[in-house]
Amino acid sequence: MELRKLQRTPDGTFLVTIPKAWAKRVGLDQGSVVSYEERQDGRLLLSPRIDEERPPLEVILEASPFVRREIIERYLLGYDIIRIQSKDSLSPETRDEVRKTTKRLVGLEVLEEDAKKIVLQCLMEPSLLNPERILRRLEMLSMPMQIDAVQAFVESNTELANGVVERDEEVDRWYFLLVRLVRAAIADTYLLEKIKVSSVDCLDFRLLASYIETFADYSVTVAENTQDKIPVPKEQQSLFQKIGASVNTMYKDAVGSVLSRDLKLASSVSPRFKETKKILAEAETSIAKAPRPMVNHLVAALIALNRMCEVSVDISDLTITR
Repeated sequence: MELRKLQRTPDGTFLVTIPKAWAKRVGLDQGSVVSYEERQDGRLLLSPRIDEERPPLEVILEASPFVRREIIERYLLGYDIIRIQSKDSLSPETRDEVRKTTKRLVGLEVLEEDAKKIVLQCLMEPSLLNPERILRRLEMLSMPMQIDAVQAFVESNTELANGVVERDEEVDRWYFLLVRLVRAAIADTYLLEKIKVSSVDCLDFRLLASYIETFADYSVTVAENTQDKIPVPKEQQSLFQKIGASVNTMYKDAVGSVLSRDLKLASSVSPRFKETKKILAEAETSIAKAPRPMVNHLVAALIALNRMCEVSVDISDLTITR
């Protein structure tokens, strides 16, 4: 850290010099215009640019069996243009994989395509996005998933269960968008100011989104264990419905407490967690009486619901740090 003294002119104006080496490095000279902004913490941010548009980030990927993973990785890293190319013609399998991956990522569209390349571009302007709205969207998607997953499981409704599994794709899409946004914001102080959040908020948003995505994944686990040919015994049906309702309330209060910064609401999650744990223990004991072909599915669903309880508590703990 370099310290400099303030100077004062006869008319009361304060002056401070800037490092000569820095000025040369960023191309400033006599008469150059700089911009400054006052930050939330009272510091002044001096910049050699005046809100100018940055050039799009571009990357070239060679077609490979890992093209899906590579596209998602570059999307999360904030690349605006992703070129997938091959020395020979792109195979139908690669084209199909690229299109499927594009549909999983919000804002990513096919810009150009020919025999040897596909050019993707993200059309979302990050400064127009609101991370809290994205999190609300994730909450609205994941909460009904859990309700429907438990209902499908206890009623042996495989059609409803399949719907839960399909909706998980939409959760992933918004989760990836949130990750892309917070990564970009942490790396760009100008973007932080535009979307009006702090770097600490970004870390909490990233963690909250991860918890929500995990919660949705456990809903999928419950749904995938739905059996249409082997009904859930009535005793277990009643217990699973009680657990499902309690978990959903915990989750709703936990996410709501973080986004509204409501410590009182957050503190309500822990007592409900203890109550739900008692019902979970009761359900665990009752599984021993269930038909043997159904036991493994009951255990898997119960473990998933137990993890949902723990995820809800973890989410509510974020309220204290905000």
